[in-house]
Amino acid sequence: MEDENINKAKKVLETISQDERERRLTELREKYRMDQHAIMLAGIEQGIEQGIKQGIEQGIMQEKQQTAKKLLELNTPIEQIKKITGLSKEEIEKIVKK
Repeated sequence: MEDENINKAKKVLETISQDERERRLTELREKYRMDQHAIMLAGIEQGIEQGIKQGIEQGIMQEKQQTAKKLLELNTPIEQIKKITGLSKEEIEKIVKK
């Protein structure tokens, strides 16, 4: 009888232990899923910030090029255009060729 009770106790302990392991595995899976989601959101946010920065830089460059084009139409010397816009001589010459 005593062996029978010990065997029952072992089975109960094994069942409880399995439940604890399963619960822990479920917690770890959920934590992993949440971590992956957080990483993805951080990547999206970083991508948006980089996109905004690039957009601003492109806008500034377009404005400089438009200003240089208008100055060229007014026959402003390239050296003055360089000083006014901050564009290089090569960048201004590309505008002249267009």
